[in-house]
Amino acid sequence: MSRIKKMRLPVCNFDIESNMLCPNCQERLDKGEITDFDIEFSRWILEKEKEFETLNDLHLLRAISVSKYLILIVKKRQAIILTKNEKLMEELREEYGEVLIFEGTPKLRSVVRTLIAPAVEVGVNSLYLPTGGKESIVMLRDSDKSRIKFTPKELRIIVSQIMNESVLFEYQGDREKEEEKKGDEFDERMKELAQRRRRVR
Repeated sequence: MSRIKKMRLPVCNFDIESNMLCPNCQERLDKGEITDFDIEFSRWILEKEKEFETLNDLHLLRAISVSKYLILIVKKRQAIILTKNEKLMEELREEYGEVLIFEGTPKLRSVVRTLIAPAVEVGVNSLYLPTGGKESIVMLRDSDKSRIKFTPKELRIIVSQIMNESVLFEYQGDREKEEEKKGDEFDERMKELAQRRRRVR
C-alpha cells in the first residue's frame, strides 16, 4: 500500500495539526531559523491542501511576510505547483498581498536579479561585521530607475528578509551626491577652522 503524499513545510505537519511544536521545531524557532509567520502560513496552506491536491507535492522551505508582499521559498522547480493554479494564487494575494516566489536556497545575486529584472546590478560589495554577521551593498545604475518596480528601501527590506542579513541598495548617482555632500561639509568645516585660527591670531 503506497504512502499518502503530504506537502513538506518549514515545521512538522504534526506540529501544525496538534498546535504544539516538537523540541526540534521549537529549537529552530528559538534560533531564528524559522519564524512565527512560517508557522502561521504553514497552518493556512496545510488547510488548503484539502482543496488543492497538487499541494501534496509542494516542499515549502520558508514563508516571509514583509510590507505588502508574501515571499515563498520552495524547492527547485516547484514554483509551478503554486503559479499554475490561478484560484490558489488569487486566494494567496487576497490573504497576504503580492506573491513573490523563489526556488532553492536563496543566493544574493539571483534574488536581486529576479527582483530588478530586466535591469542588472552594477556590483555587490560585502562587509563582514565584528558581530559575525554580514552586510552587503548592491549598486544600481541611475538609468535603470524607471525599469525597477521596487524602491531601494523596498529592496532592502525584501532582500534582507530573504537572505536573513543586511542588504542595502543604492543608485550610483545617489552615492556620488552623498560623497559630494560629505566633501562639501568637510570643506566648510576646514574653512571655519581656518577662520577661527585667523581670529585667534
